[in-house]
Amino acid sequence: MTNISIEKVSEFLSSEGEVINSICDDEAAGVAMAQELCPEKPYCSVRQWVLVDLDISDNKKAMVTEQGFQPVLLYAHAVVTDSARRFEPGDWVRSTLLVDLKSNCLFETQNSVYILLGAGSRKAAAPAVVASIF
Repeated sequence: MTNISIEKVSEFLSSEGEVINSICDDEAAGVAMAQELCPEKPYCSVRQWVLVDLDISDNKKAMVTEQGFQPVLLYAHAVVTDSARRFEPGDWVRSTLLVDLKSNCLFETQNSVYILLGAGSRKAAAPAVVASIF
């Protein structure tokens, strides 16, 4: 794994990025949407979220998309509710790769759906930078 400096991680966490407003501001409405559109998956509602476009080569992007994913991760500073109780309220969370983004509200991965509450942002980062956050 590439050696990542604390400065790069700090820069990623503190930079503003492109502001994105989710249509989900009400958690109950977001949960209802998640249960309707992705009934087989546990949901996790989050605030202070960041969509992370992975800065990878075109060849790696093609490999990711061939497998049914998009080269995007979710990083959220604050879990509100996790239906599977994997995370406590207030915890941070980093997802696996995006399968589908529904209405700027639901971030679907292979195994979960994240409800994006309120405003968030979109940033680009190297995978090693995001992976070094723990």
